[in-house]
Amino acid sequence: MYQGDTINVFVTDDHEAVRFALESWIKTKAGDEKPFINLVGTASSGAETLTALKTLKPDVLLVDMQLSDTTGLEVIKSLRQKGITNDKLSILAMTGNESVSVHDILASGANGYLSKAESGDTFINAIRWIAEHPGELWLSSSVAQQLVVIDHALNSAGITPVERNVLRLIRLPNKEIAELLNISEGTVKNYISSIYQKLNVGSRLEATKFAAKIGLIPSAQR
Repeated sequence: MYQGDTINVFVTDDHEAVRFALESWIKTKAGDEKPFINLVGTASSGAETLTALKTLKPDVLLVDMQLSDTTGLEVIKSLRQKGITNDKLSILAMTGNESVSVHDILASGANGYLSKAESGDTFINAIRWIAEHPGELWLSSSVAQQLVVIDHALNSAGITPVERNVLRLIRLPNKEIAELLNISEGTVKNYISSIYQKLNVGSRLEATKFAAKIGLIPSAQR
């Protein structure tokens, strides 16, 4: 958690225009009231970010989900695996498209999620909030609504938490799903059969279309 009256921020995005916009917002919108926000560095790749954060100690990291050398998910997972916990670094994930599911972003260890379509004021408010509430979750109203829609659709169909995890991985072969969830292939098949029955569908493609329609998984793979 940040100390004093300044929140130190690091920004990672492979688009120079986005980095410039965030830097401008921080300079123009975050210097008039406490806690102040200070940009300590930027990077265009995951490798640059991981190297910079060995010496820099920001309070908040804003990281894009699609980078030139890796994904934001991998950057976040790497930082958390290195023992950089919420009280040391709050992480806001950013995305300009729907190629990554919100559930995957939050499961990676991010403290919040922002669409790049949000306003500068929303970004500043999010930075201040997660710096002051380490370990808690920040979502914009649009993202929160998306999660409500997903939960409602799955609950209405009677999909259990374990079946939800299988459905999130439905594009993968059963063997990979089994390995990721640490269950047998036979158990995966049973869960998929149950999902088909509850959704009233007869194929993997139909189940995939349902999951994409409600926002549980990306609508298309990159």
